Amino acid sequence: MFRKTTCRNTVSDAVSFHQDQALNTTIFLLRSFGPTRFLLREEGEVRNVTVCLGDPHLCTCPVFTKEQEPCKHICWVLLRKFRLPREHEYSFQLGLVERQILEVLHGLHRTKDHRTENYPSAASGTQPVTGQEAGNVCRKVIQAQDVCPICQEVLLEKKQPVSYCRFSCGNNVHISCMKVWAHHQRLSDRKETVKCPLCREDFSSLKLLEEQVKNAAKLFTASETAKPDRHLGVLCHSCRLCPVTGKCFKCTVCSYFYLCEDCSKKGCHPQHPFASRTRRREKWHLVSEELKDEPRGATPQSVNDSITPVAADPLPENVLDCLPTVRVRSGSRLLDVGQQCRICLLDFSLGQRVRTLPCHHKFHANCVDGILRKSNSCPLDGYVIYNPSIWRTTDD
Repeated sequence: MFRKTTCRNTVSDAVSFHQDQALNTTIFLLRSFGPTRFLLREEGEVRNVTVCLGDPHLCTCPVFTKEQEPCKHICWVLLRKFRLPREHEYSFQLGLVERQILEVLHGLHRTKDHRTENYPSAASGTQPVTGQEAGNVCRKVIQAQDVCPICQEVLLEKKQPVSYCRFSCGNNVHISCMKVWAHHQRLSDRKETVKCPLCREDFSSLKLLEEQVKNAAKLFTASETAKPDRHLGVLCHSCRLCPVTGKCFKCTVCSYFYLCEDCSKKGCHPQHPFASRTRRREKWHLVSEELKDEPRGATPQSVNDSITPVAADPLPENVLDCLPTVRVRSGSRLLDVGQQCRICLLDFSLGQRVRTLPCHHKFHANCVDGILRKSNSCPLDGYVIYNPSIWRTTDD
């Protein structure tokens, strides 16, 4: 089959950079014009761009116009929308011929166990709905591979509050994405109905969506926006700096023993090996392994993945029992639309136990307790919950 673009065997530096951008940027799919043409908008931007897959790929953004290489928008469609692995040969080509595009559209690049459908079967389970304007459709249970149809992020990994199509398909969508979607529809009356991005039928009223947006905003805390190199809740055992900023060190023998980078360089606590991390959401890695020479041509992420992680300290059971817990009762604000556990993404219901962490995040106790027994930190922002020195100071 004749092709207009040259076939590549390896990814170029420019495309690799754009792939990194695509995987680390929130982009909204506003509209599809057939199977290969899409209207996108990047979070925080006011200008839309149009991507068209073909031979060659095309995008209306300035970067593509200048470089004539697959930009982050094209990479986002391939990596997020169609779930191409970034190392797949189709993900870094200048264009794809008809046969290759058909393979991408039909998901032939995926293994059988990981293929997903745009409309999950109702047999996968539904959740009963309560409250005003519930509609006549039950919400579909979120499966491990389910993605938001607008931003294409995996729902259970992103841990963002979700809404669902109340009048037709019952599929789940990020509330924040539905806000962007509704704005693109240019609705003016709160009584108007927002259309579902999947089935194109009625999703919910604009009024209900606005209430969800307002209430879901209360699920986010200031700690989520803190700089990633601020290790919230971590106190340096030597200089008492809290929180530790920059590179943080943890003793692999003594539980809950941390040092800042300055104290580590001074040789504090030399009798035991240390693990370190630069960002609070990263895994801990042995310092001796981090100092090894990196393989030539390896990316930071690939090097990081090759290092053996060190297990985090668990939260002591007696400390877990001290964390505040409430039982949801009638009239509680936890029952407002948009309020939900950001681990399972299900609403809080009457009689359930809800646990609040020091960073002010609220979860179903059944969801978060198992996580905390393995890791002494919030699953959303990495806030370290228990530090003996801080708890002793508080008790005094």
